Amino acid sequence: MINRQISLKNRIVNYFEQRKNIWVNGGEIERNALETGYKASNASRRLRELANEGILERKLDDSGSVWYKIYNN
Repeated sequence: MINRQISLKNRIVNYFEQRKNIWVNGGEIERNALETGYKASNASRRLRELANEGILERKLDDSGSVWYKIYNN
């Protein structure tokens, strides 16, 4: 059984806090979400929300992939 006591949004923030100054491809977060029982689309939505809230920085590369990293505080 999957433990969902920690929200997907908080899981994502925790993941990025452990990887400060490192750009992470959105696909990696989607795969991690799938492994914990969430849909990839749910992870994508949470990433966009975190970027809109100013918690994550977002960039698009030339191939159209989206990369994220946590803003340095």
